[in-house]
Amino acid sequence: MYICINCGTECKELFRRYCPSVLKILKCEKCGLLADKYIEFDPVIVFVDLILIEKPAYRHLLYNSNFKSYWKIGIILWLTESFRAWSFCDIKETELTASEVNLVNNDALQDQCNFYNLLIHTALAFTAFICTVIVVTELKWFIIGRKPYKYSTRDLSHALIVGGCGKLLAFLGIVWRHIASGPYYLLIQGYTILCLLTAYSVVCKSGRGGSLIGLIAGFLLYGYICTSISTLHLNIPNITLT
Repeated sequence: MYICINCGTECKELFRRYCPSVLKILKCEKCGLLADKYIEFDPVIVFVDLILIEKPAYRHLLYNSNFKSYWKIGIILWLTESFRAWSFCDIKETELTASEVNLVNNDALQDQCNFYNLLIHTALAFTAFICTVIVVTELKWFIIGRKPYKYSTRDLSHALIVGGCGKLLAFLGIVWRHIASGPYYLLIQGYTILCLLTAYSVVCKSGRGGSLIGLIAGFLLYGYICTSISTLHLNIPNITLT
């Protein structure tokens, strides 16, 4: 079953093909608009509308398209965020003055900036975010007593992966050497949050406010893991056995 990209109503079919080169897009019985105009559009246009945070584009991608490579996007996000953290850590290390170096445990700093450790920490943060959002959402459905007819944890996890693609803009910061720019990264975070809110609202059929309630626990846990990771190693004293 498909859905109308305009109102989200379930549709049995989106188009009818009369011959190999001719098809007619059907209209939604509820809203009267074309059920999915993106069928005739080039994928580049769909991609542009996803960047513009258009709900119809998210509905098309999540429900009406044959896109299956969500795991590839997840891997790209994981590697990009890990490399961004590693690059920022490397810059932070080079900016330490000589007096600061004496106060910081060199072994701990090197351990913190180890790329493989950052890969593990980033994977932990992403996994915790997705699992927390799913658990909170399931708890919400349990309290309310009803779920949207097309809701599934699989679709929600796919939506969170697609919504998290805003973090790929951090790669541009690496290329343009704006890694240490706080305002730049805050803009990326804000854009990513808007994408996640839109993707979540498409799957859970909620407004921006209701989506924020479902996502806020994941945001808090993700932020806690990221900030605790950046300070954990530096707070551990160097203990030697004699």
